[in-house]
Amino acid sequence: MIESLPQRIHCLGAGGAGMLPLALFLAEAGHELSAEDDAFSDAAKALLSKRGVRLAPFVEDETMGLVYSSAISANHPARVFARRKGSIALRRGECLAVIAREKRLIAVAGSHGKTTTCGMLIDILDTCGFECDFLLGAQFEDGLPYRFAGNDWLVAEIDESDGTIDLFSPEISVIVNVDHDHHARYETEADYFAAFERLIQRTRRSVVLDASVRKRFEKVVALSSASLVTFGADGDYQLAGRGAGPGWSSIDLKGDDELLNMTIDRLGEMNQVDAGFALLASRAAGAKVASGQVFEFRPIKRRQRCRYNSPRSQVFEDYAHHPRELEAVLEQFGKKEGWRNVVVFQPHRYSRTRILKEAFARSLAECERLILLDVYAASEEPVDGGRAEDLLACCRTRRSEVVLAKSPEELWTLLDSQSDDTPSRIIFLGAGAGDRLAGAYASKLKAKDGEWGEVFAALAARSNFSSEIRSQEPLANKTTMRVGGAAELYFEPETLSQLRAVLSAAHASGKQVRMLGRGSNLVVPDEGVSGLVIRLSHPVWSRFEPLGDGRVRVGAGLRIKVLCGQAARIGLQGFEFLEGIPGCVGGVLRMNAGAMGGWVFDVVRSIRYLTMDGEVVEATREELEFGYRYCRELIDAVAIEAVFEAKPEKVEQESIRRTIDTYQSKRKESQPREPSAGCIFKNPDGDSAGRLIDELGLKGAMVGGAEVSGVHGNFIVNRGGATSADVIELVKMIRKVAKERKGVDLHPEAQLFGRSWEEVL
Repeated sequence: MIESLPQRIHCLGAGGAGMLPLALFLAEAGHELSAEDDAFSDAAKALLSKRGVRLAPFVEDETMGLVYSSAISANHPARVFARRKGSIALRRGECLAVIAREKRLIAVAGSHGKTTTCGMLIDILDTCGFECDFLLGAQFEDGLPYRFAGNDWLVAEIDESDGTIDLFSPEISVIVNVDHDHHARYETEADYFAAFERLIQRTRRSVVLDASVRKRFEKVVALSSASLVTFGADGDYQLAGRGAGPGWSSIDLKGDDELLNMTIDRLGEMNQVDAGFALLASRAAGAKVASGQVFEFRPIKRRQRCRYNSPRSQVFEDYAHHPRELEAVLEQFGKKEGWRNVVVFQPHRYSRTRILKEAFARSLAECERLILLDVYAASEEPVDGGRAEDLLACCRTRRSEVVLAKSPEELWTLLDSQSDDTPSRIIFLGAGAGDRLAGAYASKLKAKDGEWGEVFAALAARSNFSSEIRSQEPLANKTTMRVGGAAELYFEPETLSQLRAVLSAAHASGKQVRMLGRGSNLVVPDEGVSGLVIRLSHPVWSRFEPLGDGRVRVGAGLRIKVLCGQAARIGLQGFEFLEGIPGCVGGVLRMNAGAMGGWVFDVVRSIRYLTMDGEVVEATREELEFGYRYCRELIDAVAIEAVFEAKPEKVEQESIRRTIDTYQSKRKESQPREPSAGCIFKNPDGDSAGRLIDELGLKGAMVGGAEVSGVHGNFIVNRGGATSADVIELVKMIRKVAKERKGVDLHPEAQLFGRSWEEVL
């Protein structure tokens, strides 16, 4: 139990983003809780009930304490009763301050980005094995928004909007920015900055501060006993961010005497800055953060959250409700070729709208289409100049395509009445009802898309701005044969969580999923492929990680040619025979591909794979069943990585390179250079398919643009303009001649993608 708090507590507004984690924390700490909210979600009810919280209205009881959201009116019966009886009644921030007194608090503060930074900080500390309790001011998409384990350290964001920031004396304060806001409480900018000055004065150990406001705090920093680390263009650490593949960023934090690097699954300067603050805060607490670490952060509800992701419609929502936040979020979204951005914005509080409406109009001026909603009052009474109509008038001085929707029904009509077939990204912004509206519209789209709607919704839960699922995607250019039609749906996952979500949703919906590697051992039908085609082409799937003792961990998307080259560079011997196989690790494992007398499972130590219902499985070589051109475990599963083991003798790079060069020369002499699918037939028992086809005199035989190679009889090459039908007819002809003249049944080795050879032969 938390000292200074009563045993029995009633939480009022317990379904709110900040109140729910606090209620769960108190219940876990041993308090007897009851809770109520006018708009409990099913998920919130389930979380509270599971932890023994009684969902019921407030009952007048002098022995029961009250913890309530700052949005709850002073006239609420529970607050009135508490005042009359002198019972303990605390706002959320006041209760959090009581909890923090017993902890070493890492407080995340600032005008914008607190929740995102706090969530990133929690994930970094967890990854580094740094034990801490935490209270997030929102909810993770997956996972609990709190932890109560009795640790000394507590990570929490603290709020200046209601003045409760003055109640905290943190061990470490992280101030990500300071930008005048909450004008009803802080009339002047000086008043607002003073709240953060007092926080710095009360911080005991370290302050991590936005360098752009350092001068405003020089006097208080000079008097503070806490050490100071500034982050920003003129700070102790500067940020250099760059793309690291779709959906990922690589971040360098450059200080006077060191360079810290991290790779994150987020895009845009705003996310990069938030991650930088989280990294510096982790180090200030003493966490051992290794440079070069990769972090996949858990999505947080109402923070750049995707609610639906289909080839025609993407629905996003974000809590941004200040002009600076709007600019940052819209900059992150940017323009997407072939798509229209539709922004739905709900102003938050009349007082903020009245003062900042001109700034809002500037921030929203570049939207392709803007729909305004009524002001979310948050317990305020309307004020002149602060209504939605006032903001509408301001926006119309800068752009003509802006409308006001007074009800959800008006909003749905406006969203559904796009003037053409251009795909749309609908972006809900604001601190009010945007999350509920985004969810409702996503549900409408999901119902409209039928069975695929479940897959699009599951993908959305793990999507970021760059995640895109495409329809009717041409596949010919993604194969080495260069023939065939399009995929019904096509997706290149950026993270393991995306892949798991899509696989499990498709499996549950009974939809077909097909994996495509480098397309080196398959023929795509001209009519295309039904279902969802997934390709692991993102850089995240191409890892090459030496583990020591001759072992190396490789991603399923890594090209075999790159694997051999990387191994040669660090002197690992034994992979040379794989060089020249025109595929990636995942496909080679699935087919147990081989060359030059060796097979890939000769050098595999273990693999990790994903079942079609999303389960990750790890298996050693001894636990796998494999043979000529197959691995049983991967027939209906997706390889995601493997550990390869080199020969024990370490040799010079030049020696390995000479062996690779020898194999390359043999292939160049014995295999055609034209587009092909590799060997088209399996070798008959005790014979060679290429030798047999050569003996039958079929080299040079053609159907349309497809030809039996004159270099190697077991290759069908695309001479230019070949179709899948041409290749299939040539396969039929070769099989017929082999059967009639030699009595040999030739069976295709290359796959007919999306179909079986039995259907066409």
